[in-house]
Amino acid sequence: MTRCRLLYVALSLALTGIASTAGAQLKLGYIDSQKILDQYKPYQDALREFNRYEDEIEREMSTMQNDLAKMQDTYERQSLLLSDKRKQEEQQAIIKKQQELQRFVQDATSPQGRLARKTAELSEPIIQTVNAVIKQVAEDEGFDFVLNSTALAYAKEAHDLTDKVLEALAKDLEAKAKTEGP
Repeated sequence: MTRCRLLYVALSLALTGIASTAGAQLKLGYIDSQKILDQYKPYQDALREFNRYEDEIEREMSTMQNDLAKMQDTYERQSLLLSDKRKQEEQQAIIKKQQELQRFVQDATSPQGRLARKTAELSEPIIQTVNAVIKQVAEDEGFDFVLNSTALAYAKEAHDLTDKVLEALAKDLEAKAKTEGP
């Protein structure tokens, strides 16, 4: 039992010594991801494209809702004049239209739905590019870790890599524009 405690204390002291030695050599930086996104043109373009896509889906959903409302209104106005068989047919048509609308909404808004897929399609290449540039800037500047400023309570301005990342992203865009041509 005493040996275990001595071993535990020895290991703890050794690890504390290693951690404090390594900690003294670590270089931490941070970025403001919101500023990067706000100023990165491909992100702004993707956001506009997503908003157009979302508007298109909303228009389609609105059309479906209007069609359903018209069907319900027509049914209510004519229900006294309809035979029982015809009432049942109209009710079934309304139920079918409601189900179509529910499926459409589910397909559009679920976590694996059309909007989520469009978000992933548009954001994945941007995230990959930004992360690659952050990594390159961190390596060039000798940083071991780069944190997001949203998780920081305080950090020295000297460790802010945001502007350097934005400059590198701008250079990357210029290089891509040159290789792709006019």
